[in-house]
Parts: sequence; structure tokens; C-alpha cells
Amino acid sequence: MSAAEPERRLKLLVVGVGGQGVLTAARLLGDAAMAAGRQAMVGQLHGMSQRGGSVECSVLFGPGASSFIGEGEADVVLGLEPLEVQRALPKLSDRTRVVVNRGVIVPFSLAVAGQSYPAVDEILARVRQVTASVYEVDGPGLVRRTGLPRTLNVVMLGALAGLQMLPFGREVVWELLERKIPARFLQANRTAFELGFQAVSAAAVSGDIDG
Repeated sequence: MSAAEPERRLKLLVVGVGGQGVLTAARLLGDAAMAAGRQAMVGQLHGMSQRGGSVECSVLFGPGASSFIGEGEADVVLGLEPLEVQRALPKLSDRTRVVVNRGVIVPFSLAVAGQSYPAVDEILARVRQVTASVYEVDGPGLVRRTGLPRTLNVVMLGALAGLQMLPFGREVVWELLERKIPARFLQANRTAFELGFQAVSAAAVSGDIDG
């Protein structure tokens, strides 16, 4: 971006359930933008951090007075849980790009109501009725390949970077992660980040969308 070129706005929605680190991921992306000299604003739109509850956070990259994302305004959705992406459908449009983990966490509200969880393929079919740009990530499978549980957050941050839509490179994200991760877990988390990146980057560049 040249000095005379205005900074482009990008509205990112991060959704998942409590315990998946939704707010942590959103804050890290905001910090990455600032580390790269970009403007960013992070907000928690919905939900609390209790385990099993719906959580929805927004990140606005570029100029703006609010990180709020209205109906049809999301440019990118990072979904750590499929049903939470379905809940966010009103904020999507046909230009939205969705990166979604296929791994399921049955929400507390469904469990209490005794309702069954919809088939993931049915959920993603509903999402594709709004936008064709859906990138599926086998989060549980990639986490197993790292040999370290609880690396889903890092896998999905790598997958988001694979879209190559963020206003900074993937190494900016990794450098911030590197500062927060204990040394003994660094290699497994680096593997998680790269596996996520590779899961999306080839399709994003070629335009070959899953499904």
C-alpha cells in the first residue's frame, strides 16, 4: 500500500463457543494489525466466555469508529464451530468468505433442550446458500497431526492467514503467537499454524472452493 493509497477496510467476524478462545483470537488479530502498523478495532458482539456458550467477536481492520458488523456486512468469517457459523448467517452476504472448522462442540443450550445437533454437511449447505466461498478445515484431524491437544485456535488462525486477505503477512501473526506460547510447545504450534495455512491457501489462491 502506497502512502497515498487509503487503507482498505475489512470486517472480520470470529465465532465459536466458550472455551475455544474466540476473544483471544480476535484480540491477537487486532494486536497483529497494530504490530504491522495498521488500524484495527476489536469488539465482543455477543456471548460470554463460559464453556459451551455462543461467542461472537468482531475485528475491523482499517479506518472506522466502530467494530460493529451489521446484517450482510461481514467480509470474512472465521468459524471455530459449525453451528455458530450458521447462527451468524444474517451477517453474511454472497461476497463473504468463510473459513470453518468441521469439528463439533454441542452447545449447552441444545444439550439442555434435548435437541440433536444438525449434520455438519447440512449446516454448510445452508451457509453455501448465502456464499459459495466456504473453506472447510478438518480441525480435529489437523490437531491430531500436531501431537498436541488444544491447538485448534492456532490451526484456525493459520487457516485464516491462508485466505491471504489480512492486511499483514502470516509471519506477523506467528510472531505474536510465538511470544505467548511456552518454548516446549512451540514446534507443535508452529506445525498447527502451517497445517491450517496449507489447508486453505492453495484453494484461496486458485479459487477452488471446497464443495
